[in-house]
Amino acid sequence: METRIDYNNPDKKLRNRKLIGMSVMEDLEYKPKTNSWENGRIYDAQTGKKWNAAASLVSAGKLKVTGYWHFKFIGRSMIFNRVSS
Repeated sequence: METRIDYNNPDKKLRNRKLIGMSVMEDLEYKPKTNSWENGRIYDAQTGKKWNAAASLVSAGKLKVTGYWHFKFIGRSMIFNRVSS
């Protein structure tokens, strides 16, 4: 089985760490008025760059995460589904 590592990280000391289990989001602040998390950062392992990030629950068990540069409307969003154990 191939293990994916963080080979695009700009910090050469971190290029051997495994991607699975790695924290990719940081500094999100919950905003009760909009019921969302804002002003965070997300790490893109494919490019080795960090982008601005926001997240919100779109329905039960579904989290929408948006990575963007300055403006959310030109960013890219992904929906994550909660996995039951």
